[in-house]
Order: sequence, then structure tokens, then C-alpha cells
Amino acid sequence: MPFNHENLKVYQRTLPFNAKVAIWTDQWERRHALCDQLSRAAASMLENIAVASAAYSTMKLRGLDFAIGSSLECAACLDLARIKQLLDIKSAHKEKEELSRILRMLVGLRKSWALSGQSVRETSAEYSTQGEEVDKAHDKARDKEDGESALFHHETLDVYKVGILAATALCSSDTVARLPNPVFRRLDQLLTSMVLNIAEGNGRFSDADQARFLGTSHESTIKLAARLDLCVTQNLLPQDEVNGWKVLLQRVSVMTSSMIVGIQR
Repeated sequence: MPFNHENLKVYQRTLPFNAKVAIWTDQWERRHALCDQLSRAAASMLENIAVASAAYSTMKLRGLDFAIGSSLECAACLDLARIKQLLDIKSAHKEKEELSRILRMLVGLRKSWALSGQSVRETSAEYSTQGEEVDKAHDKARDKEDGESALFHHETLDVYKVGILAATALCSSDTVARLPNPVFRRLDQLLTSMVLNIAEGNGRFSDADQARFLGTSHESTIKLAARLDLCVTQNLLPQDEVNGWKVLLQRVSVMTSSMIVGIQR
């Protein structure tokens, strides 16, 4: 007899995505922090769907909340993979479209369980939410300025856009690419944390969780700025280049701080 989660379409859809993640990360240089982050987030999405299907009471919804957050983290990882040219633009967008479908299914399943006593079953039309207020975790966003349709709500946030600009600037720098592995790794960990926590926090349902993830992003931004200063002091990076990056980091810092204050009021 199969486990409950094996009957869920969203679980079956998450399996091949995890298989692809394993192939990608096996081919990428381990110095990139997103290798570990994407592997962990994809596995978390899969495992929490399974655990949620076997859980009782509110723990079912909690498990799906974790899976939803992990799907958003995966989407942000794919943005970084595109920026780092680990995936081409077309492939990254295609995989994000698949993640968007998975996310919608997860949000719909969460609604179904919340309204039906949390039994393990799926609604028709792959969790259609037509006629209901659409949750921001899977809200269809307006087109981006560059004309590419946004697949996730966090992609429309100014703070995320500036974070992506900062990531693009650092990842396109030849001087950053030539840094010793330990130095590069630490900078990349902080940069990745800054971006991913904005995305995951935006999809959380509770104010406390949203503030917590934004706080982690804010802290990573400050730490990244400090690490860049250290690189300048050690003559590893040029001052003028770092100054430009810190302007973007300052904007992220101000916006995340403001968002946290707004949530906590």
C-alpha cells in the first residue's frame, strides 16, 4: 500500500525537479553557495510535502508552509544560477515556470486542507483557486520592466530587484571571480542569503516569519558590506568597484529595515 504522499500530484511533480537539481549541482563548482542552498531547498520541498501528508492537526499546514517557502527559495536560486551563467536564460525560465506550477499546487492544497478538516486529498483542476482571493505567495505579477513576465510575487518587489542588481554586479566582476576560494565563498554565502531570504520571507503566511526572514536578509547585507570593506583593506578588490556595490547594498539594507518596521507595527 502506498504512502499518503505518493497519491499527491504535487509530490510526484516535485520528484523530477529534485532529480534535475542533483544533475545541475553535480556539474557546478562547489564554491558557489547556491549549490548547497538549491539542493537543500529542493529536498526540503519534497520531504515536507511527504511529512505534511502524514501529520495531524495544524502540523499539516506547517509542513506545507515549509514546502512553499522552499519552492520560493528554489526560484531565487534559479535567478542566481542564471546570473552566474550556470543555467542559460531559457532553461532558467522554463524551470521557474515549473516551480510556479508546483507553488500554485502547494498553495491550493494548503487551502483545501484548511477548509476540509485537513484530509489528504486534492481538489480538481490542480488546486484551482479561481474566485478566491489570491495569496501573495503565488500571485500573478505584472510584467517586469524588461518585458519578461514575473512568475513569483517577490520578483515584483523593489527590494528583490535591487538585490538581483547587486548580485549581477558582483557576479559579473572579474576581480571577484579571481578571489581566493575561501574569500569568494564567504562573499557568495552572504550574497545568496540576502537574495534568498527576501524571496522566502515574502511567501510566508505569518508576520513573524516574514520579519524573521527579512531580518536574516538585512543582516546578511550588512555583513556582506563589511566583508567587501575587508577585501579592499587586503587589496583584494578595488575601492571604486566596491563603492558601487555598496550603494546597492545600502538600498537593500534600508528597504529590508523599513519592511521589518512596517510588519511589526
